[in-house]
Amino acid sequence: YTVAAPDMRGYGDSSKPSTIDSYNTDALADDMMAIATALDAEHWVAVGHDWGSAVAWRCALRFPESVVGVFSLSVPHLPAASIPATQSFELMYPDRFYYVRYFQEIGLAEAELEQDPRLALKTIFFALSGDAPKGEWAKARAKDAPLLADLISPPAGPLSFISDKELDQYADAYREGGFFGPISWYRNLDRNADQGRAYGNQEIAQPAGFLCGDKEIILSMAPQALDAMRVLCSDLRCEEVLPNAGHWIQQERPEEVTQALLRFLQGVWHGV
Repeated sequence: YTVAAPDMRGYGDSSKPSTIDSYNTDALADDMMAIATALDAEHWVAVGHDWGSAVAWRCALRFPESVVGVFSLSVPHLPAASIPATQSFELMYPDRFYYVRYFQEIGLAEAELEQDPRLALKTIFFALSGDAPKGEWAKARAKDAPLLADLISPPAGPLSFISDKELDQYADAYREGGFFGPISWYRNLDRNADQGRAYGNQEIAQPAGFLCGDKEIILSMAPQALDAMRVLCSDLRCEEVLPNAGHWIQQERPEEVTQALLRFLQGVWHGV
C-alpha cells in the first residue's frame, strides 16, 4: 500500500495558522483530500488516531466517492453534539477539572506546556498509557487545577512505548512550533458540531474498523460511545479492544495494530 502519514495542520513541519477556526474538522479533512489528490489516489482509506480519528470519520462523510473505508484508533464515530460545548462541560464536570474546558482559554494551556515541552509530553504520554493506573487522566481534581500538576509522575527512564530519542524529537518539534495549533483543535467544538449536522444522519456507509485498548480513556468518559458508533456505521467490519493497552495504541501495541489494519485493508481493497 501507498501510505501518507503527514504532520497534521499545526504540528511538526506543517503549516501553523494563527486563527482558531483554521483548525476545524472540515478544513482538516480537506487537507487529507489534498494529499490524496497530490498522490493521484482516486480511492483511499482514511486512518486516524484520537483527533485524527475525527478527521478520518469526517473524510468518509465529506468525500464518499473517494474514501472507500475508514479505520479509527481510540475514538469511535459519534454524532454531532446537540448542545454547546460549554454547556456540556458543566453538565458532565460541573465541579471538577476537565481538560477540554481548560484548553478553551487561549494562552493558558500553551503557557503551562511550553515551560518544559519534554516533561509535559512525557507526563501526558504516561498518564494516558496502559502503564499508568486506569482512569489516571480523568481522575477527580479541582476545577481550576492546571493540567499537569496532579497527574502521576512518569518513570525516570524511557517510557516503555516511546524511546527517549523519539520523545526528544517530539519535544523539539513543540519547542519550535508551540502548542497553539494543536490545542486549537479543541477550540472548534461548536463549529465542528455545526459542520457535522450538515451531513444529515452522519451515517458512515463505507466499510469501517475500530481498535482501542481496554484502558482507553475515551471509553471511560463516554461509556456509550461504542453503541453510538455501531448505530452510525452500517458496515462495521472490525471492532477490537486490546487488553492492558492505553490511549497510545499504535505505539503501545504496534504489531497487533498493524495486523488489524492490514486485515481490514485487504477486505476493503478486495471490494474496490
